[in-house]
Amino acid sequence: MKCPHCNGTGELQAEQVHVGTMILSMRRARAMTQEDLGKLIGMSRSQIANIEIGRSDMPIRTLARFAEALNVSMKELVP
Repeated sequence: MKCPHCNGTGELQAEQVHVGTMILSMRRARAMTQEDLGKLIGMSRSQIANIEIGRSDMPIRTLARFAEALNVSMKELVP
């Protein structure tokens, strides 16, 4: 998997991929900013950033909100 944290210049090993990485990748694929996504699910840009880098975990109901906002299944966000 191309590393979304380094704009595709590096590679992540499978064990390094987490839900936040998947959210980041799908958000970028949809040309959304962290602020855009945050507005859709009721979170701040900094909360989105912390989730994407793996600093914050989230309850499953929040994962469902991310999936809905990104128009994907929850399963697609879980590596």
